[in-house]
Amino acid sequence: MPRTTARRLAAALVGLGTLAATVVLAAPAEAATVGSASCVDGGGVRWTARVTWGASYASGAVTKVSLPRAAWTTTTSGAVRTDSRVRTYDGSGKLLQDLTWTGAFDYRSGAVEKARNPVDPPSAPARAKVVVTLGVDGDGFGSCSVTLAQPGGTTPTTPSAADRYEDEVVAATNRERTSRSLTALTPQACVDSYAEAQARRMAAEDRMFHQDLQPLLQGCGLRSVGENVAYGYPSGTAVTQGWMDSLGHRANLLNAKFTLIGAGAAQGTDGRWYAAQVFGTPS
Repeated sequence: MPRTTARRLAAALVGLGTLAATVVLAAPAEAATVGSASCVDGGGVRWTARVTWGASYASGAVTKVSLPRAAWTTTTSGAVRTDSRVRTYDGSGKLLQDLTWTGAFDYRSGAVEKARNPVDPPSAPARAKVVVTLGVDGDGFGSCSVTLAQPGGTTPTTPSAADRYEDEVVAATNRERTSRSLTALTPQACVDSYAEAQARRMAAEDRMFHQDLQPLLQGCGLRSVGENVAYGYPSGTAVTQGWMDSLGHRANLLNAKFTLIGAGAAQGTDGRWYAAQVFGTPS
């Protein structure tokens, strides 16, 4: 089969009968939203930034929005000499804070993130924003920037191709489950972060493989976890059908014990999609 049309799948499952662990979630329970976007710097290094927007709260006569975390990662392996800048703007475009950091950091091929804690801006849905600028320090190439606005408001946002692919995976998976009287899975930020990191790693290495599932158990406070991975499928709907047509992947997808889902999708340098689907059962 020609390389450009090859499609492959793989499934994995791990669990613990009893696990005492601290629950660690990627976003607080109070309606936090994690926005993410990617860019490629002048040297060809791809960066992904995430900003966590929390709940609004009263601060004197002003309503502010919690902004607990701005983070970034890259699938580049080893310690990366990073030049970073995190700028926070209010709804009128006024710069409120400019955080810079330069140093070496090992992102473990996209598995971990470097993070800052920006100032909380006055709440202005769709207008308050964080601009994250990233690049490799000292490489002689320019940096790249992403802008992540406070959720809400009426400003339309266009989801990325990866976002659309991931949304299709979740929707198609839940259609398969509910059509068989199984409970629909709930997307969860912590589980989703592992799925997206795995998809980025596979795309960067141009190969399909499973991640070590043990860290998810404690990292996301889970009792059991499963994973389906694939490459070469043009959409989230198509890859879900591929998993359904394979016995091991189907078992993960229709496992009645799973209640959480995360989906990741990333394109390799040749344009092929790599997909990861992670399932979880809370402790």
